[in-house]
Amino acid sequence: MTIHFLSGQGADEKLFENLVLPPGFSANYVQWIEPLEKERFSSYIKRIAEQINTTEDFILIGVSLGGIVAVELSKFLRPRLTIIISSIATAKELPPHFRLINFFKIQKIAPGGLYKWYNYFVNWYFGTTNKREKELLRYYMKSATRKYMKWSTNKVLTWKNKERPANLLHIHGTADRIFPHQFTHADVKIKNGTHFMVHNKAEEIGKIITEKLNAISA
Repeated sequence: MTIHFLSGQGADEKLFENLVLPPGFSANYVQWIEPLEKERFSSYIKRIAEQINTTEDFILIGVSLGGIVAVELSKFLRPRLTIIISSIATAKELPPHFRLINFFKIQKIAPGGLYKWYNYFVNWYFGTTNKREKELLRYYMKSATRKYMKWSTNKVLTWKNKERPANLLHIHGTADRIFPHQFTHADVKIKNGTHFMVHNKAEEIGKIITEKLNAISA
């Protein structure tokens, strides 16, 4: 069975490099694509879906923005299971500071360069814990285009989803500063897990995922 991974905003498959899959499962890493001019989120989601083979059973695993996209994909692709990590399942789980930013439309008036400004605060906010993770975060911010970063940030802040998928497993860290756990309805909470925990707590998260995958494939 194939697991389709969706990384965080502007990230790639290296985000999952420490995650070990159980035997019998293969991985496909969905690649982010550039949004079209004034593209609606629903249209973007359908273009992302073209990377997923639906002729056989499959599983979605999404981190952060990838989790939001996975929730949207699950509405019409019907995966066996959707797992979101360091993400949110509905718009109600957006933290108050995100709602405030959207209320004043700060994400629209902020200069594009702000989304690519790598600094100490960014490391603290994302919860990177070692040199490798800081390198990855810096690389992701530098390689993503300003258009993509600004567009995708706005889509997160204006997301309207109200329904939690029935076949969802939500894993969240108690030290996540981007999506604080107290505003979510996570099924599993990882103690001291930050927004980058899929990388620095991969062993713990991998065991949880393996147990769930073995259960549905039994």
